[in-house]
Amino acid sequence: MVSKVPKKKVFIIVGPKGSGKTHIGTLLEKEIGLKFLSVEKLGLENGKKSKLSGYERIKESFHEEEAEIDLILGREDALSFEATGSCEYFFTVLERLRSKYAVKLIRIVSPLETCSRRIRQRDANAHLPVSEAMIKTINEKAIKVKLDWDLTIDNSASPSAEKIVAAFKHVMT
Repeated sequence: MVSKVPKKKVFIIVGPKGSGKTHIGTLLEKEIGLKFLSVEKLGLENGKKSKLSGYERIKESFHEEEAEIDLILGREDALSFEATGSCEYFFTVLERLRSKYAVKLIRIVSPLETCSRRIRQRDANAHLPVSEAMIKTINEKAIKVKLDWDLTIDNSASPSAEKIVAAFKHVMT
């Protein structure tokens, strides 16, 4: 009899820029030990080495993220990472991840005005440099992403850590 090894889990935290994806991922890592991969941080580190730009750089960064996810899941049972879902190539990577891992989709919602305010208030050095016009375009696409969500977190009014963790624990199984 062949025993089935449970698939490792990937939690993708999806929402507009400034919606609180990094905050929530970091919170979950601190509170429940779920490894969080900051895609922005990875992009900042790897972008300095890349000779590509535009769409080719975006594709390259998705491949770098997937390689990092594979590396982390070589030693962990689960991880979370952030995405806006606004790039078509995201859906290609999503299907590739689904072929290897149990994927759970966490939607973060927040009014775009709140997202814009948060972006203006945060440390710009910790995020990929993007113009205000590009942020607007990304966020308008991000709020239209339609997936079969496993959990939606309304981060409009910054819910408490306890509330976020409690909601998240329901999708961990």
